[in-house]
Amino acid sequence: MQQHAKENPILNNPYSEPALYYSTNDAGELDYQSVVEGRRPFVPDVPPVPVKQGPQKSLIGLEASAQAFQSHVINRSRVEVGSWRRAGYPGTTRTTRELLTFWFENAERIDQHKLFFAQREAVETAVWLNEVAERSNSGTTLLRLLAETGASVSEEPVLRLPRIAFKMATGTGKTVVMAMLILYHFANRREARGDTRFADNFLVVTPGITIKERLNVLFVDVQGQPSFKRDYYHIRRLVPPSLEQSLGEINTRIVVTNFHAFEPKVLSGNKRSPFDGKLDESGKKRIETESPALLIRRLLPFKQGTRLLVMNDEAHHCYLPKAGAKGDTEEKEENERAAVWYTGLLETAKRFKVSTVYDLSATPYFLSGSGYDAYSLFPWVVTDFGLIEAIESGLVKIPYLPESDPTQNLDMPVLRNLYEHVRDQLPKRNKNALEVNRAPEIPPLLKSALDQLYSHYAEELSRSRTAQRLQKELFTPDPVFIVVCNNTSVSSEVFRYIAGYEVEPEDGDAEVVNGAFELFDNFDAASKKPKAKPASILIDSTAIEESDQIDEQFKRIFASEIERFKRDYCDIHKVSAESITDGRILREVVNSVGKPGELGSHVRCVVSVSMLTEGWDANTVTHVMGIRAFGMEIVS
Repeated sequence: MQQHAKENPILNNPYSEPALYYSTNDAGELDYQSVVEGRRPFVPDVPPVPVKQGPQKSLIGLEASAQAFQSHVINRSRVEVGSWRRAGYPGTTRTTRELLTFWFENAERIDQHKLFFAQREAVETAVWLNEVAERSNSGTTLLRLLAETGASVSEEPVLRLPRIAFKMATGTGKTVVMAMLILYHFANRREARGDTRFADNFLVVTPGITIKERLNVLFVDVQGQPSFKRDYYHIRRLVPPSLEQSLGEINTRIVVTNFHAFEPKVLSGNKRSPFDGKLDESGKKRIETESPALLIRRLLPFKQGTRLLVMNDEAHHCYLPKAGAKGDTEEKEENERAAVWYTGLLETAKRFKVSTVYDLSATPYFLSGSGYDAYSLFPWVVTDFGLIEAIESGLVKIPYLPESDPTQNLDMPVLRNLYEHVRDQLPKRNKNALEVNRAPEIPPLLKSALDQLYSHYAEELSRSRTAQRLQKELFTPDPVFIVVCNNTSVSSEVFRYIAGYEVEPEDGDAEVVNGAFELFDNFDAASKKPKAKPASILIDSTAIEESDQIDEQFKRIFASEIERFKRDYCDIHKVSAESITDGRILREVVNSVGKPGELGSHVRCVVSVSMLTEGWDANTVTHVMGIRAFGMEIVS
């Protein structure tokens, strides 16, 4: 293998099944000089990226381990679905074959809208399990193994859900898969209403409002000609001509919501109990909330008892914490949110016929503090197209992490395990309002790590600009630098250090302190005034809700982009422009980081509290700084 393989590690075509992979040891470390023929085997004991750094281990780890896991659900389903694919999809309905052929074999459609193999594998596996698996011994064995995974959640059957998970790295197109699965069930149900394998209605659940809004592409745009519509069915050209006329019916059959909708609302008026407001046995006031039946009736406008397909986006946030699960404050809060999501689905399943819950996630692992083995894979995962395969297929760039580390400590690179060495020096969570007139408190070691990543980022940006000039492209988005913090106090300090801040003396005008890095500074070094287009943004719940980055200058500079966004948003959601808040505009900036011509196209640096819960992604991420504990894929 050539020496530049680590900088350009692409081995496979993203539209075909991977045929090569780098040799890997049992710590997940790659040997870029050794390429193995075949598909990277799934081995649950090998981390998707190295969790800890240590002495180089034998690179025969993956190949040797793979032999022991040939019977794993993921490896077995790959074999069965692959054979079924090559045979031309036997055993399916006429409608299913029409869809699969149109999506994956239609030359005219493929010419402009080819689908990634990761998407194809997920959809084909879902179809095979739904229509074909029960007709063969190997298929029934797999179905039995999947059914048994419920025992890992609870010994009580009433606390189990029929879940099937698809592991897909960010950048491989999970939302398109969701659209295809909806279309698959919708089209088949339309042809055979009595076939219980196909759903009548659809519920899509997300971990937050930002992701929920991004999934509005799952609603059919009923305006204009197909070529101008803005839903994924048309943008990705997923609809065969025979389905076009009936497609609008999907909008009455789908609900997209975030898990918070499963939290009971406080009752008011004549719905309240006479005991509401009175003290209970513990001396606390009773608060009357809606019953599970009222909650589900409010959330889902469908006839109860009908067939419902559930899809969980970012599904690693949906699990039933084990009794007695312990963890820190953040982990306990995550468990509470996960329990709300999971029990909400249990209540839903009591009132609808839920035969399948599809989970989509880049990281379908049990989180730390959940009561399960930390970062162990959900046992109901049936496909795995993870970060390393996405890198080898050219779908994801390798993010730069600190490498040249002069601060060796017992042969352990400190900067590669930064959080462990600076955590005690960071501001504590829920710290009172920071003093804005003082300099940010940044540990020296953290400054060193930021200096190193920034230096490499500047080189990467220069290479990108040079390539852009040589290729004479009109626009190439800049690479994106991400800093992920453990709490909002830390994110605020880091953001001020990177992007600059204003000091407000008792007398006189505010003074500007420039950021530490020119490319990320939000203030002009000469004029000491805010730049027209800020290079750095802060993403956390407070920033999004308070929208303190959307000031009058921002609105003036981005007037045309904001106007276009509002016009499109109003057309799609049938709301007035006045109802679009500053918070919604900032969420659009977050959603469009690195996208040409949109509100977030100028952003180079993102400081965030949590990559896993804020609901944003950037396909041009090249550099990651983790100021929080990570036990799984840093980018996912």
